[in-house]
Amino acid sequence: MYLFSGLKEQLQGYLDTSQVKVVEQAYIFARNAHDGQLRSSGDPYITHPVAVAKILASLHLDHQTIMAALLHDVIEDCEVTREQLTDTFDERVADLVDGVSKLTQIKFRSREEAQAENFQKMMMAMVEDLRVVLIKLADRLHNMRTLGSLRPDKQRRIAKETIEIYAPIANRLGMYAIRSELEELGFAAKYPMRYRVIRESVKKARGNRKEIVTSICNNIQSRLDMENIIAEVIGREKSPFSIYQKMQEKLGEKVHVFTDVMDVYGFRVTTDSEDNCYRILGQLHNLYRPVPGRFKDYIAIPKANGYQSLHTTLKGPHGLHIEVQTRTTSMDQMADNGVAAHWLYKTGNDINRAEIRAREWMRNLLELHKNTGDPLEFIESVKVDLFPDEVYIFTPNGNIIELPRNATPVDFAYAIHTDVGNSCIACKVDGKIAALSSELTNGQTVEIITAPGAKPNPGWLSFATTSKARTNIRQFIKNLRRDDAINLGKRLLEKALGNRSLSSIDNEVIKRVEKETHHESFDDILVEIGLGQTASIIIAHRINPDLEASAKPAEGDNLPLAIKGTEGMMIEYAKCCHPIPGDPIVGSISNSGGFILHRQDCNNVANHEAHLDKYVPVQWEKDIEGEFRVELRVEVVNQHGVLAKVTSLIADEGVNIANIELNSKDGTTNHICFLIDVKHRLRLANLIRKIRLYDFVIKVSRHR
Repeated sequence: MYLFSGLKEQLQGYLDTSQVKVVEQAYIFARNAHDGQLRSSGDPYITHPVAVAKILASLHLDHQTIMAALLHDVIEDCEVTREQLTDTFDERVADLVDGVSKLTQIKFRSREEAQAENFQKMMMAMVEDLRVVLIKLADRLHNMRTLGSLRPDKQRRIAKETIEIYAPIANRLGMYAIRSELEELGFAAKYPMRYRVIRESVKKARGNRKEIVTSICNNIQSRLDMENIIAEVIGREKSPFSIYQKMQEKLGEKVHVFTDVMDVYGFRVTTDSEDNCYRILGQLHNLYRPVPGRFKDYIAIPKANGYQSLHTTLKGPHGLHIEVQTRTTSMDQMADNGVAAHWLYKTGNDINRAEIRAREWMRNLLELHKNTGDPLEFIESVKVDLFPDEVYIFTPNGNIIELPRNATPVDFAYAIHTDVGNSCIACKVDGKIAALSSELTNGQTVEIITAPGAKPNPGWLSFATTSKARTNIRQFIKNLRRDDAINLGKRLLEKALGNRSLSSIDNEVIKRVEKETHHESFDDILVEIGLGQTASIIIAHRINPDLEASAKPAEGDNLPLAIKGTEGMMIEYAKCCHPIPGDPIVGSISNSGGFILHRQDCNNVANHEAHLDKYVPVQWEKDIEGEFRVELRVEVVNQHGVLAKVTSLIADEGVNIANIELNSKDGTTNHICFLIDVKHRLRLANLIRKIRLYDFVIKVSRHR
């Protein structure tokens, strides 16, 4: 029991005697379960869960969490079931242990998938019960403290995962103390040489710096004492990891990077009230000159993780930069412990901002999980939330919306409400119409203009930043793609049935085909046909088994599929030959689903007649509407004003020019390549005829 004595002493400081007793029972259970097991270091395995429990006890977590910490490996590493834990202890403890165990029990096809799936499960476990992730963070922290017994390659892999996933999660939950230790231990294991060099350099510079830091501390403290402001001033030394990050940021600048980073001195001032924080700020700005643009008020507008403080940078003695953080004692405690402060400083009326923010984030994670099927897509979206560099934007009525850096009005619209984002058509930034892709900056006021029936534009994905915006846009695209696939699949199947309408087919036949193909609905079958994943003729034979044996279809019954130009995302017009209405065309099944239309004389489909399984005969619908892109090549004599004349002619004909490329052939002639939008082949022929009338034009042709 000697291992438990230190933990017991911690627990007696804040738990009831009865609660300490059940924790002791959990320790005995875990010790017996792990009996004979050793860690990589050679220590008895039970030392690890006890160390994890001690980390959580230092945060004053409840007895159930401490019990789960002691038992967190018994399901995974010992012959213990969840039911045994429920019978021996209680349902909640078993849930916590099971939640932690499930994070490391999954098998995957690839390492990338493993990390993404693991990450997704950890986020969802956190939504279920925040304590699961607090146990996981404490588990990782102790593993990092004892990393030295592992092989160097394994150390680097675990350190990378710690810096990229676990430290950001600790930061997102406002737990600065755990985050900074994870970062330091991760940096030391991932880049041991860099860590040693920076640490030694800091030691060498420490002597002179100590005098400067002491002098500045005394100056600030004296000024505050004169004004009768109760406060404590502490000079802080930058950690090797924070110095390394700063150096990485300054790599492109022509400075001696280490010296430049070390010239910044950090101080923290803690006081008893929010009012005093602002009074101290005034005194600091009187004592030393503030650096313009380097002041941030996180008290009025807290960070996403609930962090509150006033940040300012000052020009100190000898021109040195001084970074000062001013906050109350409770804000300081909150900054170090974040959501864990709920247990550590629990009082009747105290509101834990970090926990409120964490709960809001978790609700967003749950929504994201529901709308995202792919774990890799989920982790990509959540990373935006884990690495926020916030900007604060105002709504027209003065509310503040917090967004990551590089956010756009589209992100702002979705942050207000999903319906606002989905129906957004334009925006005003500071009262002026602005592009939906424009980057927002701190303090701007944004007004979103919506319209009934408006839909998200798939092009927004190229600039939307937040996970909520990107997930909702992707969801819309998936639904749109499904609708397009159903429509195309229906037309292909009706064609395979000899142009027989699906509405005329008996419902019993439809149900039979659904059952035979193991689909929940006939729409799912149509989607597969539309995406090119199932041949329409196969489903046609299931609907009508006698189809092959039936007589030849009458003239006109087996016409090629008609292209209307309104098939949406399921029809793509090949960029190699740019087909337009009037061209003989053929459709090929694309790898991503749907069809790519080519001209029949395109080199890329030269063998289409010999591979009828890969190509679909198609034709243009009569009276087709819309504009289609085509590439027109004009060879001209190199004269002044030639490009302007041809461009003006095309514009006068009402034809849109999408792109122009000009290439010199031999100095006397030029090749001009126009990418234009036309309605049909006749319109293009008319335009080509008019261009040929210029005496400087040598040749006009479509690109093949």
